[in-house]
Amino acid sequence: MTIKWNKLLDLINDNDKFLLSTHINPDGDGLGSEVAVYYYLKAMGKDCRIINISKLSDKYLFLNNDNIIETYSRDSHENWISNCDCALIFDIGSFSRLGEISTILKDNSIYSVSIDHHPSTDNFFNHRFLDINAPATGYLVWKFFKSINYDFSFKIAEALYAALINDTGSFRYNCTTPECHTMAKEILEKGVKPYDVFANIYESRTLPQVKLLSAVISSLKIVDEFASIKITQKMLADCNAELEDVDGFTDFARSIKGVEVAFMVTEINKRKFRLNFRSRGKYIINDIAQFYNGGGHKLAAGASVDNIALEDLEKEIFNMLNKKKDSHGNKSR
Repeated sequence: MTIKWNKLLDLINDNDKFLLSTHINPDGDGLGSEVAVYYYLKAMGKDCRIINISKLSDKYLFLNNDNIIETYSRDSHENWISNCDCALIFDIGSFSRLGEISTILKDNSIYSVSIDHHPSTDNFFNHRFLDINAPATGYLVWKFFKSINYDFSFKIAEALYAALINDTGSFRYNCTTPECHTMAKEILEKGVKPYDVFANIYESRTLPQVKLLSAVISSLKIVDEFASIKITQKMLADCNAELEDVDGFTDFARSIKGVEVAFMVTEINKRKFRLNFRSRGKYIINDIAQFYNGGGHKLAAGASVDNIALEDLEKEIFNMLNKKKDSHGNKSR
C-alpha cells in the first residue's frame, strides 16, 4: 500500500501545536512511534507534547530520559489539548482506546490524524495514514522519514528500534519482511545497541511481575486448542503488582504446545474486564475482539467489556472459539 506522505508533511508545515498520543496501556510500538515523531517535530521548531491516557511502564523508561512522556490528568492537560492545532495518534486501532483524550479532541473539533497498521472501521479521524500490511506503526514513521530524506538522530533511531522489535517479536513473527531488516540496518548505523533495547523491554521483569505470572499460571485453563488465563484485582494486590505488569502473559499462554489461541481476562474493577487475544495463525481472533467493541490484528487483538461476571465471560469466549473450530473442521472436510 502506497501512502502519500506529502499530506502529513503539509499538515506538519501548516500547524504549530501538536498533541501526540497512543492507545491505553501503550506498548513499544505506540511509544516508540510517538517519541520518534516528538523529536522530529521539536527539531522542526514545533510545540508538541506526548500525553498518554495510561501510565508509562517502567520497562520503557529508557525512552523517556528527557521526561517527554506525560500521563493524562484532566487538570493538567484538558486545556492544552483543547487548544492544540492537530493531534497525531499512533497505533490506535480504535479511537475508543484513547479514553478521555478522544472526548476532548471531539468536543473541540481538533483535527485528528491516525498513523497506524491496525484495521479499523471507525470514522473518528479526519485523516488516516494506514497500512494494515505494515509490520509496525514505527515502520510507517520510518517510511515517512525516508520519504522526506530526514536524517534522524540517535534518540529517534532508538525509539524506532523499540517499535520495530515490539511488533515483529524481535524479528520472529511472519510480519517480518526484508525491509524490516533494512530499517534495522539504518537504525543500527546510528549507534543503537540491539541488546540494550531488548534487555530494557524483555529482560527487566520485577519480582511482583514474576509472582503475578506464577499466580496467573495457576489460573490456566485449556480446552482443546484454546487456553485462557485470568488476572483478578486480588491477584494483583497479593503480588503487589500493577496492571502494567501483565504485558506478555498472553503470549506465554499461547506458547504452550498444542495451544492455537490464548486469551487473557484482566479484571479492571467489579464486572469490568480487559481482554487480550493471541493466535498462532490457524484461527483469526480480531472478530471476537470486535464483538466486544475492540479490535486489532487478525492474530493479536484486544477489547474491554463490562457488566458481566468473569466466569460467564470466559465461558462465552470459549464458546465462540469452539464455533470457530467447528467451522474450521467443516471447511477441512
